[in-house]
Parts: sequence; C-alpha cells; structure tokens
Amino acid sequence: MSKGFLWFCQNNDKTDYVELSISLAKSIKKYNTHDKVCVITDTKTKINSPLIDDVKVLTTDESENDDIKWGNEFQAFYMSPFTHTIKLAADMLWTSNTDWWWYHLWQHDMIFSVDCYNYKDQLVKDMTYRPHHDRNRLPNIYSDLTYFRRSATTIRFGKICEALTKNWKSVCETILINCHDKFPSTDIVYALAYRLMDPTNKALIDFPWFKMIHNKKAINGLTHVADQNAYLLPTRADDKIFLGGYAISRPWHYVDKNTIKEIDARIF
Repeated sequence: MSKGFLWFCQNNDKTDYVELSISLAKSIKKYNTHDKVCVITDTKTKINSPLIDDVKVLTTDESENDDIKWGNEFQAFYMSPFTHTIKLAADMLWTSNTDWWWYHLWQHDMIFSVDCYNYKDQLVKDMTYRPHHDRNRLPNIYSDLTYFRRSATTIRFGKICEALTKNWKSVCETILINCHDKFPSTDIVYALAYRLMDPTNKALIDFPWFKMIHNKKAINGLTHVADQNAYLLPTRADDKIFLGGYAISRPWHYVDKNTIKEIDARIF
C-alpha cells in the first residue's frame, strides 16, 4: 500500500510556491526517507526537482482567476496517487521523523489536526482567526494537516467539499452565519463538510501527536509584537529548528512566506 505527502503548488504574483514546495520536500526527505512526495500544480506553474516524486497537473483549475488558490483543494481527494495520504500546505516544514504515524493513521479513513500548538509546544484552542468556526459551531480542524486513505468515506467527503466550494456564494448566504468571505477557505470547507457528515463530532478522532505548530501571533500569544519573526528569530542549528529559543519537533506551518529565506540567512 503506497503512502506519501501531498500538497498544492500554484504560484501567484506575490509568492513563489515552487521554492516553498522544494524546501518542504527537502525537509520531509530528510526525516522520512522512505516516504514519497506528490505536488499538485497548474499549467502555468513549473516545478522540477528530484525531491518531488510525482507532479500532478490540474485538468480543471477552479482558482485560475483567483488571487487565493483555495478553489482546488477538494481535488486532493481525487488526485492523490497514494493509498494513504497526508495533505499539507506548501508553507510548512517537517522537523522530525514521523514514520510511526502511519501505523496509527491507516486504521482510519480520515484524521485531522484538531486544534494546534504554539512555538512553546503548548496546546492552543484559540479561535481568534476563526470567527466562522466559533459562530457556526464548526469543529476546530486544520486542513493543512489532514490524513486520508482511499475509501468510500473519503470520496464522499471530497464530493461534499467540492459542492461547498463550487457553490460558495450560496453556502455563505444560506448555510453559514454572517460569512462574507470572497474565497472558500479550505479550513471552513473541511470543517463544514465534516459537520454535515458527523453533526455531533462523534467520530472525530483527536490524536494529540497529529497536530502542527501554527505560527500566528494570537496562537503564539504575541499580538503585542510588531514583527513576530524578528521576535522569535527562527533559526536552524545543530540539525534542528529553533523558535524563540525552543527546539521544535512538530510539523511547522510558518505562514510568513519569507521565513525560509530568513532562516537560510542565519544558519549556524
């Protein structure tokens, strides 16, 4: 049974997602040497790296004219070449070996990162950036760390996500309370799709180890800081990444797209 990591790589005017994707693939290959990597991209974005095992090109780009490329995320459930997939975001880094995860994950159809951690490795349930989750009683799942296996349940989930994405305006007007977002946020789409399938979260699995460090100010308790990266000074030293002096060992969603360049500029 094949297993591997998958994410989307679609460049825009502001960000070179190819560069970020190669950095993420390099970090995965460093720790999980036997795992495969697949990137889904569009016809305009060219990616060629020995670190990427498979490149899938979208036949239909639902976000072709959008600044934010969330409209294709549901296609991960159809396009993954793996039996067992961990879906990520391009602006992440792997920081430790997680081969042992598979022995727990592949017993289930889907696993999400429920809640997240801050740079001090403290569990955070803060909803500052998620008013729609709180207002609509959606599960606090993070789409950028999602496991799924090829199954009828996963296909059903993907089809619900597709319907929500393609009818986003109607979803905002008739389903979600006070949501006026222009683009279909994947976090909201996944959370709403899951609630439709499991209204009471009875089957929602919350593994304490299947979570990421989410590098946002409110998550880190740093809303008073003007420049978070200048404060935390992300640094690579002794084969580890340090944030605010803490060595991190969880998947890191660094968010700020300049982070990799900043880290590379201060390698000790």
